[in-house]
Amino acid sequence: MNAYANPVDQFLVQRVMSASDEQLAAILLEGSQRYLGQAMRAIKQKDYRLQARSLSRVAEFLGEMEIRVNREAGTELVENLDKIYSWWGRELLEASGTRDCSRLEFVFRQMGEMRASWEALHARKAQSGGAVAFALGDRVV
Repeated sequence: MNAYANPVDQFLVQRVMSASDEQLAAILLEGSQRYLGQAMRAIKQKDYRLQARSLSRVAEFLGEMEIRVNREAGTELVENLDKIYSWWGRELLEASGTRDCSRLEFVFRQMGEMRASWEALHARKAQSGGAVAFALGDRVV
């Protein structure tokens, strides 16, 4: 069976393949938030297997975000993104061990703020450069 036969999978592949750098950053943060929310619910339900799987997925998204940072630019933004992503990774690890949802909620909120910034940057570029505007999927609550 073709892995992309599912219409949802086809939509996701198309969405990622046609994404600008800003859109891709927002998509990665969207996925991170989705799994982070799942991990927090799992902790509250004492489903520690699901917690571990979900936090592992968040770590994968963080790894992808870290890979995509343009270190050759050497700007303050690059340095700050590196620091934020590293800090988020440490928070995930420590909060996982202590099952501290408040720490995970803080990271979740920061991801949401960063995601909104990437979306706003894309919108500004779309208005000034004629790029096609986009809308991410359902907001993560």
